[in-house]
Amino acid sequence: MSELGARLEEKRRAIEAQKRRIEAIFAKHRQRLGKSAFLPPSDPGPCCSGPSRGGGGPPAGGVHAAGV
Repeated sequence: MSELGARLEEKRRAIEAQKRRIEAIFAKHRQRLGKSAFLPPSDPGPCCSGPSRGGGGPPAGGVHAAGV
């Protein structure tokens, strides 16, 4: 019976060690995600740059409402 207990204890220790490894991986991943949330974007791309970002120019048709 003590052999069975020793094997179960060995399995339990292996499972606990695996849990600690996985938790460490998740913690490192969460830390990286947290850091990347505060980093500025490296390249915003063409959609977010330039003067055409929000109504500064004429409408797409080229006709102003006052001129109609």
